[in-house]
Amino acid sequence: MAIRTTLLGFLITALLALPAAAAPTVTIEQGALTGVSDNGVDAYKGIPYVAPPIGPLRWQAPGPAPHWQGTRDASAFGPICPQHPTEGQLVRANLPQSEDCLTLNIWTPESRAGKLPVMVWIHGGGFTQGASSVPRFDGAALARRGVVLVSINYRLGRLGFFAYPGLDQVNFGLLDQIAALQWVQRNIAAFGGDPANVTLFGESAGGASVNILMVSPLAKGLFAKAISESGGLFQTDGLSEARTNALTFAAKLGAAGPTALATLRATDAARIVSDDESGPILDGKVLTEEIGDSFAAGRMAKIPFLAGSNSDEGSQIGDGANDWLTQPFGDRLAAVRAVYETDGKLTDVEFKHQLFSDRFFAGSAAIAAAAIARAGAPAYVYRFGFLADLARRRGLTGVPHGGEMVFIFGFGALAAFAPPQDTAMSATMQAYWTNFAKTGDPNGEGLPPWPKFEGPAPQTLVIDDAPHAVANFRKAQFDAVRQP
Repeated sequence: MAIRTTLLGFLITALLALPAAAAPTVTIEQGALTGVSDNGVDAYKGIPYVAPPIGPLRWQAPGPAPHWQGTRDASAFGPICPQHPTEGQLVRANLPQSEDCLTLNIWTPESRAGKLPVMVWIHGGGFTQGASSVPRFDGAALARRGVVLVSINYRLGRLGFFAYPGLDQVNFGLLDQIAALQWVQRNIAAFGGDPANVTLFGESAGGASVNILMVSPLAKGLFAKAISESGGLFQTDGLSEARTNALTFAAKLGAAGPTALATLRATDAARIVSDDESGPILDGKVLTEEIGDSFAAGRMAKIPFLAGSNSDEGSQIGDGANDWLTQPFGDRLAAVRAVYETDGKLTDVEFKHQLFSDRFFAGSAAIAAAAIARAGAPAYVYRFGFLADLARRRGLTGVPHGGEMVFIFGFGALAAFAPPQDTAMSATMQAYWTNFAKTGDPNGEGLPPWPKFEGPAPQTLVIDDAPHAVANFRKAQFDAVRQP
């Protein structure tokens, strides 16, 4: 026993005496970075990709990123952009806010040879909240599948979209996204990534951003593939309306006349983003026409495209009256509802949930994919309806807005507690997404076949307990909700 104890003590002492694994280091155009390694993945966080938009740089186009001497610590996320968060994870995490928030994060395989495909993630949040550092956006699981994963912050709300007279630009949040993509083009090779094989992907406002950047002349050539998760082809504010809104807001703060902009730039950021619903503006520069019009006319990037939605996107609007949703149909509403009730009566809530989902998400994905297919590029459409075990136990009957993301990014620290069916679906979704990033085709060995969205009867992959393709999925409903 004494000998065994002595040997164990010797082994422990020897292990403690081993040198610690060196932190991974890379050199980019701004200087050297040191990150962290974990389970086969190197991570570099909080990297500034443009100048901090603080002081006089508030409401300015992104400026050159800072340089530094020595080696910068890139082991922790930077602050999130100023916002008034309501999203659960943001509130629980209590993440620090600062206008010095324009940073990005990179996860790359520790062992890498050759040029790896790159995936750039744009978070959602209605353009008024969200952050790349939310725990569910950890990129390690995707990086382990052989891609370089990049996530970015961008200016939100009135700090990101503001049309006060005299400003040279108004879509600062979109310009940030474009600047991040330009940074990736210049620097991603240092992390093993291929700047010629960048897939842009995002969800909700992030998915809408993908659609916007596909039609923006300023983003041309910055990415080779695109994935839009629950991203609509929504109508944007016109420049005149946005200017009126900016003037009204400034007046509330007592900012007017020649010193108005200086007053606004000196105002605390929390006051700027309070009670905020600001978003992209049709400015004639970043966004030259309505997104849907660009797709319909074929004026978008003609690249491999993957898009879709979840089976209960409408749950986010709640069970209230939602008159804004039905009023635009006027006398057509009864006929539209009849289409939806072909297979049985629906409650008012069920009808409005489905109507909302089809108008703003599922229908938009089909319209955009059809435009891509007409242009000769491969397009794929999905409908995600797989219920996680927890959702089933809570009695949910459909997947809500954002419900697919945990399967794409993985369960992180909770992976060991996920039931086998959830883990299997996560592996399927990650394989589809990373296959698409690698080749422009989500299909691969062992996966249910995913046909292209093309021809007179385009097929949608319905991802549920047994994923399967359906021709002309919900075509009657999509046709009914389109405005005459």
